[in-house]
Amino acid sequence: MKTYRTVVATALSALLLATPQIGMAFKLPSDLFGNESNTSKANYDPVLVKLDQLVTTYVAADRDVLKAQARLADAIGLKKRAAQLNAVNEALGEGATTQESLEVTDAVLSEAAAEIQARLQETNLKLNAESRKKYVDALGALGRGVTRYSQLKEPMRAFQASLSSTTWLGALQLTQKISVGKFILTTAPDKVTNLSRSLEGAITFAKNHSIPVPADATAAL
Repeated sequence: MKTYRTVVATALSALLLATPQIGMAFKLPSDLFGNESNTSKANYDPVLVKLDQLVTTYVAADRDVLKAQARLADAIGLKKRAAQLNAVNEALGEGATTQESLEVTDAVLSEAAAEIQARLQETNLKLNAESRKKYVDALGALGRGVTRYSQLKEPMRAFQASLSSTTWLGALQLTQKISVGKFILTTAPDKVTNLSRSLEGAITFAKNHSIPVPADATAAL
C-alpha cells in the first residue's frame, strides 16, 4: 500500500514532468514531507505544507490516546480491546494516514471509550495492587493524550487559512488528500469533547475507589 507521503510526492512529480512551466515555478524536493527547514518549505504551496503539519500533529495526538486507552483497557481486564488499540496505533505509526484510516481510528477510539466506561460502571469491578498501578499510569497518559489535542489549534487555523490562498491545487488533483485536512477540521472538536468526557469518567472511578489521580489527568480537563 502506498503511503500518504508517497502518493503526494508521486502526483507532484508527474505534474512537474508533464508541465515544464509549473516545474520552473516550483522546485520539488526529494521528500516533500521530510525534514526540510521552514525556509525551504515556504517555497511550496502553502496548502500542502499546512496539511502536512496538521496531519502530523493530529496523528501524534491520536497515537498518544490510543496508547493510553490500551493501557487503561489492560488495567481493567479488557485485553482484546487493548490489543486492538495497540494494533491501530501501530498502523498509524507506519503512515496509514488516509481519511479512511483516520475514520477507522476515530471509530476505534469511540468504541474503546464506551467499552471502558461501561466496564468502569460495573459494581463488581475490583482492581488488585498491580492493576491499580497500571490504572494510575494509564490515567496520566490519557490526560497527556487529551491535552496534546490542544496543539491542533494553530495547525487547524493555518491549514484553513491556506485553503483560500492556493491557485494550482485543483490541477494537481489532490482533492482526496485535502479531504484529510477537512476531515480533521470538522471532527476534531467533537472528538476532543468526547475524549474529555471519557477521561472524566475514568477520574470519577479512580476517586470512588481511592485510586490516586495524576496531575496530568486533571490538568487535561
